Amino acid sequence: MSFPNLQNKTVLVVEDDDMSFLYLNQLFMLTHCKLLHARSGSEALEIFNSQQPDMIIMDIQLPDMDGTVVTSKIRQSDNEIPIIAQTAGTSGEDQDKALKAGCSAILIKPFTMEKLFEVISRFA
Repeated sequence: MSFPNLQNKTVLVVEDDDMSFLYLNQLFMLTHCKLLHARSGSEALEIFNSQQPDMIIMDIQLPDMDGTVVTSKIRQSDNEIPIIAQTAGTSGEDQDKALKAGCSAILIKPFTMEKLFEVISRFA
């Protein structure tokens, strides 16, 4: 399997669950990107505004605000950045809500390394 080359790219992972972040951290090490981590929606907005990442992996269920709200706020200033939602919600309604908020793609948890790399390769 080939890994997307994200060297010289910065990826913001918005994830409040430590185990989920550790999994993503291990996978993204294979891509050679700079990885940033936000544990809440408000922290994600702060990091987005100060660091200007190239891609965002957005958890939908966050402790302080829904990931779709965070996505909508980011879309007010940036329509280009790829925002890939990650959610355990498998209903079509959850997925529609994420896409309407401005997410570029959706990953359903649990997802494999292959599925993650397939999705991010579309935007790398």
